[in-house]
Amino acid sequence: MSKREFDDYKIKERQLAVSPFIYSAPSISSISIRFIVLLSLQVLMLALTGSYKSLIIVLCSLAGSLAAAALSYFIRRYERYQIMSIAIQGLIIGLLIPEGYPPVPVFFISFLTLFFSRMLVFKGVSTWLNMSAFAGIVAWIIGRSYFPPFLVNSEIAALGNSSVYLLQNGIFPIHHFDNAVTSFLNSTVFSVFRVTVPEGFVSLLWDSRSAIPAFRFTLLTIVSSIIVFSDNTFSGIIPSVFLLTYTLLVRLFAPMFFGGLINQGDVILALSSSGILFCTVFMIQCFGTVPVTVSGKVISALCMGVCAFLIIGCGTSPIGMMYTILINNVITLFIRSAEEQKNRSDISKVVSNASGAGI
Repeated sequence: MSKREFDDYKIKERQLAVSPFIYSAPSISSISIRFIVLLSLQVLMLALTGSYKSLIIVLCSLAGSLAAAALSYFIRRYERYQIMSIAIQGLIIGLLIPEGYPPVPVFFISFLTLFFSRMLVFKGVSTWLNMSAFAGIVAWIIGRSYFPPFLVNSEIAALGNSSVYLLQNGIFPIHHFDNAVTSFLNSTVFSVFRVTVPEGFVSLLWDSRSAIPAFRFTLLTIVSSIIVFSDNTFSGIIPSVFLLTYTLLVRLFAPMFFGGLINQGDVILALSSSGILFCTVFMIQCFGTVPVTVSGKVISALCMGVCAFLIIGCGTSPIGMMYTILINNVITLFIRSAEEQKNRSDISKVVSNASGAGI
């Protein structure tokens, strides 16, 4: 064997073969790429619908996040692959801010919140506090006048179909294709169940034209949820229990607070406004912000559903979901602390039993 052949053999000997093994879940890098692609589709829809003000806001937020990533890299030499996680946070922050917000403050809100959380407070990308939600609240506090108001007052909330009222009164736009699509669905799909969908719901799902981009494209968000939860990327427990809890509370009790009837809440309006679905897909299960055990996830999701109902009500809140996420982050801290204590207790019992058995 020649020296070159011997060197090649030694190199191959050192290589780690992974062929007998398979990944049970996608890697963090592949998850990040998937999120960037899905969020980019939301941005693309802004461009296709001519929403250039919102597009500028998103790009300014993304630029702020990338500037925070670059500066933190030169100061502490964090791994470069983490730039994707910060880019995702920047995109989400931009999508949570209204289109009329001044672009320059958006850049600094994104830059400062992500830089200081990365360098001083948490010193990492994955934290127990959702920084995108935190940045959204900072933007709300600084420029509350740029955020849209609640669209549902006490009189509208008492109605059985608040969304129908808002559609009929032009609060939500009805697109030109709505009538044809609605007629087709009523005659083919919904006729099997002997129900009909009024005109306007297709438009509400397609593009509600909300000033906040993350609240607009509900149908696109639903498609994104199928992609996100189609494998073992994230547990389906938290989003399922959260949505079930919130929608049940809205359906059963929302109108009662305003003199309406029980079991008459508008679930469609609740799910298609306030960014409920967007936050469920892209925000409520950020790494480091969820419990580990099944029981912990269920408790966390139940608490989040109750908080969402108390803060958001039957929908159209511009910032309620951000507060819901941060409150749940704090609740999750206590849940994870209880999980860790139980885990230490279980380990102590195992060690004690093993010692007693003379192992």
